Amino acid sequence: MTETAAALITVRDLRLQGEDIRFWSTDPLDRLRRGVYVESAEWESAGYEQRHVFAIDAVVATRRSQPVISHVSAAILWGIPIVGPHLHHVHLAACGRPRVRSKNGVVWHHEPVPDEEIVELDGRFVTSYERTLTDVARMLPFASAVAALDHGCREQTTDRTGKPIAGVIPERLVEVFEGLGTVAGIRRARASLDFVDVRSGSPGESISRANMHLLHFPAPELQVPFTRADGGVDIADFDWPALRTFGEFDGLGKYLKPELMNGRTEREVVMAEKERENRIRKHRPFGARWDWRIAMEPSLLRTELMQAGLRPTR
Repeated sequence: MTETAAALITVRDLRLQGEDIRFWSTDPLDRLRRGVYVESAEWESAGYEQRHVFAIDAVVATRRSQPVISHVSAAILWGIPIVGPHLHHVHLAACGRPRVRSKNGVVWHHEPVPDEEIVELDGRFVTSYERTLTDVARMLPFASAVAALDHGCREQTTDRTGKPIAGVIPERLVEVFEGLGTVAGIRRARASLDFVDVRSGSPGESISRANMHLLHFPAPELQVPFTRADGGVDIADFDWPALRTFGEFDGLGKYLKPELMNGRTEREVVMAEKERENRIRKHRPFGARWDWRIAMEPSLLRTELMQAGLRPTR
């Protein structure tokens, strides 16, 4: 039983224990599926991806046999970032069952999945890391696929708990894609793979870079170091040295997540970030800074970059 599955309350399990769902918890409950609940406080505190994990385990709990989780749902379990509105449904591999149909929040995929591409992960059956990357690259739009592949194509990456795992190098995926022939989505997958850059520091940076490309802005250099007066180094997410311009994607994590704040207060983090930007501006007088809202909306990103002096190449 996984930790997330243990957090769910199923009527079936309670009946086996002789308990009644009405008296099991004094806290409010949210219904995930028929006969499956989660405490409302736990649901409210969960992020976008964790809620999808709850949904996955609720679906698994209502199946007669354990299904194989695939596509974006498998990606979330592997820790592969899925950016955008792609987690509204739980995705499962049909594995030769022709009668299953997509409905009630579950999408079934009928492409064959060989046994060697099914693994057990934290008590769940999922498509392998390589197969999952292949499926999401074919399924997702360009920018979202780039974010997934930038993460997954590192030689060493991490799962959703931060545990180190081996990624899939781009050269291997080139071989896989060539072997798939002309299946649906393969052209989009190849375009995304051609654009992969494992130096990308975060999914937000990957989305930003992909949208810059779609908007025809000059390609930036990534993770560029600038030497400080004290001998230290400041890293800029994006740099256009010929235009004397740098760019920064600003996710909320650096201001809110304890593991990124290193014991500092929010105010201390903001001040340190401002000082870092001022130091970079001694090397690059022009700069742009944007957040998730702008990164996800190409028209807003275009305005931000043009205000920093950048221009599309056509």
